[in-house]
Amino acid sequence: MLYTREDARLIRRLVRPFYLKMYLVEAPTEVDLDAARRSRRKLIRAGRRLTSEQVEWLLLSSGWREQTMGAWFALALPADRVREAVADAWIDASSHAAGPLAVVSGLIAGSDVVAGMQPFVARRDGRDDLGTAGCVSAAIAHLGGPPPFDPDPIVVASFQDSLKVATDLQSDFRTARRSAWRAHLWRSGRKSYTVGS
Repeated sequence: MLYTREDARLIRRLVRPFYLKMYLVEAPTEVDLDAARRSRRKLIRAGRRLTSEQVEWLLLSSGWREQTMGAWFALALPADRVREAVADAWIDASSHAAGPLAVVSGLIAGSDVVAGMQPFVARRDGRDDLGTAGCVSAAIAHLGGPPPFDPDPIVVASFQDSLKVATDLQSDFRTARRSAWRAHLWRSGRKSYTVGS
């Protein structure tokens, strides 16, 4: 795949620093708690200036690294601005990105995405040793759809834990974006403003 200069900048800023810690469902993965906090702060900072077009590009990219980070960064934006891109990512979802994509879908995409998720589980690479088929099936069940197979209760519990991680991450992204917006307004000289979520 050929990347434009802008694409390469986006990958350097939003993908390379994070994807190895974020590709698993339980992301961010760090044994060292201080390193985990530093990594999370960097991730939140990177999400402050994101646009829905950038997240869409990441999600619809053919690279699993880009899709992984597109899924997590989708949490930084209002759901209605990224919901369609999250659903469309399932058309060509990589098995490496399917875990984060399933978690984010379970949080922001709604039941409309179920039809796109079901074929992933049936795909040959959907049933790999990454355990993504079970995670995607758990997400389908969470969204009220019929999963292609019943996921193991341990996988369901892991998926629920991952939803909590994603919810916390979404909250942190929103707080950081609101703070950045307030700072921008303050610098531009406005004294009164209303900030939405």
